[in-house]
Order: sequence, then structure tokens, then C-alpha cells
Amino acid sequence: MADSEYNAEEAAALKAKRSFKKFTYRGIDLDQLLDLSSEQLRDVVHARARRRFNRGLKRKPMGLIKKLRKAKQEA
Repeated sequence: MADSEYNAEEAAALKAKRSFKKFTYRGIDLDQLLDLSSEQLRDVVHARARRRFNRGLKRKPMGLIKKLRKAKQEA
């Protein structure tokens, strides 16, 4: 059986070797995305998101953005 051949040391070595995927959006790293202004971000996103930015964000999306900005400052 496969369970009897399980080795905890090998599993720990594989887990230590694993690396996390770096997040990018259209070739731009996450740190650079966070530093973009609204106008620069508008140029990066797809057409539907650009239209929504141009029309203006309503209360719920703006609340999320404010909450994210606050969390970023505290971090």
C-alpha cells in the first residue's frame, strides 16, 4: 500500500522546497500594482473595468478601497 511507504522526512523536505507563486497581473507585479494611481490602473485593466472607473465607483466598491488602503497603511 502507498500509506505504508509514506515517509515523514521526505514529505517535510518536499514541503520546505515548495515556493509560492508570485502574483502578476498582465505582467505587472503586485507591489507595482499597489503603487499605481487610479488613472494608471485604468490603463492596465480591461474595457469593462475602465468603463466602470469612468462612470465612477459607488458606495460599496469605494468602501472596499478605503478599507484596503487603511489596512495597507497599518501593515
